[in-house]
Amino acid sequence: MIDGALRMRVFAFIALVLFGGLVARLWYLQGLEAQREELQQRAQTNVLEEVYEEAPRGRILDRNGRVIVDNKVVEVVTIDRGIVDELDPVERDEMFLRLAIAISRSGRLTKVGDIGDQYGDRSYGPFERVPVAIDVNAELLVFLGERQDQFPGIKVVQRTVRSYPYGTTAAHLLGYVGPITRTEWEARNQLIDPEDPDVKTYQLNHEIGKTGVELIFEDELRGVPGTRFIEVDASRKVVREYDYVPPVPGNDVWLSIDLDLQALAEHELATGLATARARTLQDGDPPNVAAAGSVVAVDSRNGDLLAMASFPTYEPADFVNGITATQFRELTSEDNFSPILNRAIQGTYAPGSTFKLVTALAALQEGVLGDEGLRRPTDRYLDTGAYTYSNCLLESSTCLFSSPYTGGGRQVDLTAALRVSSDTYFYEIAGEGFWTRSSEPDEDGIRPDEGIQLWARKLGFGVDSGLQIPYERSGAVPDRDYYDRQFDAGVFAVDGSQWFAGATINLSIGQGELLVTPLQLANSYATFANGGALHQPNVAVRVTDPDGETVREFGPRVLRDLEIPEEFQAPVEEGLLGATMDAGGTATRVFGQADFNVWNWPVAGKTGTAEVDGKADTSLFAAYGPVYRPGSAVGLDTVPEVALAVVMEESGFGSASAAPVAAAIFEHLATDTVPVARSLNETARYALGLVGDDSQMSISEGVYG
Repeated sequence: MIDGALRMRVFAFIALVLFGGLVARLWYLQGLEAQREELQQRAQTNVLEEVYEEAPRGRILDRNGRVIVDNKVVEVVTIDRGIVDELDPVERDEMFLRLAIAISRSGRLTKVGDIGDQYGDRSYGPFERVPVAIDVNAELLVFLGERQDQFPGIKVVQRTVRSYPYGTTAAHLLGYVGPITRTEWEARNQLIDPEDPDVKTYQLNHEIGKTGVELIFEDELRGVPGTRFIEVDASRKVVREYDYVPPVPGNDVWLSIDLDLQALAEHELATGLATARARTLQDGDPPNVAAAGSVVAVDSRNGDLLAMASFPTYEPADFVNGITATQFRELTSEDNFSPILNRAIQGTYAPGSTFKLVTALAALQEGVLGDEGLRRPTDRYLDTGAYTYSNCLLESSTCLFSSPYTGGGRQVDLTAALRVSSDTYFYEIAGEGFWTRSSEPDEDGIRPDEGIQLWARKLGFGVDSGLQIPYERSGAVPDRDYYDRQFDAGVFAVDGSQWFAGATINLSIGQGELLVTPLQLANSYATFANGGALHQPNVAVRVTDPDGETVREFGPRVLRDLEIPEEFQAPVEEGLLGATMDAGGTATRVFGQADFNVWNWPVAGKTGTAEVDGKADTSLFAAYGPVYRPGSAVGLDTVPEVALAVVMEESGFGSASAAPVAAAIFEHLATDTVPVARSLNETARYALGLVGDDSQMSISEGVYG
């Protein structure tokens, strides 16, 4: 039996346990339940905000892996709205004035109004730091840090921005970035999947590619934004911060261009324009303004864009810190020759005699030159310097078409006509050959008298080339339909019924309403050089992720294969070779003065001079090389590597201005002496005597170091 004392201990223990349970339940009801109610109330009043941090954009490299566009970390002066909003308006304005003075004294001119505008910009979220000055120096960071009482809510933070190691080199091709507009923001966010953890979201204060490679490869270059989560209460005060997800950098884009060749093209173009401006003119000639032009180089074997130069140019770095309206007006002003215009794809010009390649090929393909045509390619024609259209019904000067040739007469066949650039030979092909044919469409809808236009389009004129870069212009190949469209649009006063023989005759030598871009001109010569494969030019070769792994690759894109017969290509190519190598060639003197033996690296080319009312002529040259020619050092199976087009506005004859620019570029290609492009940093080091190699090119100054 259990004695009484033990029984009392058991009962006491049980009572204690029961009492403890009662106390615990009471504590739960009064403590935890009250805390739960508090948490529920907080959950109803506090919210979780997601703040985005923009990711570094991917880099842009040339075909050999040299970085042309990079990122750099800079110091940025920012405003914390949560603190500044609490200030008295007068106190806030006084603080903004002190801040503007401090930033301006540090070397970055800033107005009080600019700071106020940024502060009031609602594109920034309520919990984002608003930038007011980018890329400030370290002294300002220390100055502000030591005076937090004078600058409440002002903090200097680090941010990644675009940097351009080679300055203005390839600026038009690369393009620039700028703040996203609401229209762009809405369009982009409609395309994204918000449930995708790697979604590349945009905020209204983020940057986006605006032109060039930056625009067309925006989806690749943009990274995945980082996020931080903050809890704010009902009064929008930050309570605490939660997890931080760092941003993921964008992919790298490898371009098809060769940086050294790009720099060389820009250098030779600028030098050639300066030479044209300094040339002594004859009395009565309009001045050689020579303020603008373009050079385009294409790999004729696969369509890769090797260089694309446009002058005048601009500093893409100016867009990094935000460009003013005044600066942008200067870049777009025609009085300033529109530096932002990419003349390689947006400039349209009459091609002049460089178009004779098209006329010659069309005449061969359509039988105008042949056994059943006007004459055979080897038959001689007497060029007297003037041609009279035989079917002209009016006794007027419109029947007479003259040329610059003023000699006593010369016998030329197709090859010689290209070599010496005989206008009258091609006048007759157009007037007596094409125009005399039926003007009614055949079963394929082709008008036989518009064979020149047919082959112009086949060679890529009159349509976009297919280059990935946006805003390309298509130019114009005039015919009856073109006149009708322009008449309907109110541009022309006459319609296609007014398309007469004279228009076709002018077209044959690249004049009239015919307009081409430098890229189209280079691509047409590349197509002829490779035997007829018209490529859509490539501007990029591949895309790689931040770890260097290949994401995408870009191969040749053949739009159509014209399959030019050897018997048609041979006489035309021989004429183009004669233009640079044989006696009487329009560019023979120029290439003879070059510091390379053209027989070791033959170039087939054609000069062009296009008349412009009231201005100096447009100077053009189009060519490709190296080309096999019996007796040269080039092998029989050689496929020309590079096709080149040079266009110089208001610069005079093609043989005087554009041809020397092309010859200088081909010289470096032929001798494998293309100078190594020097970065801005290397240029500065060389100027200080820290670099002794003077074989490199100064990109910032456009001269050899």
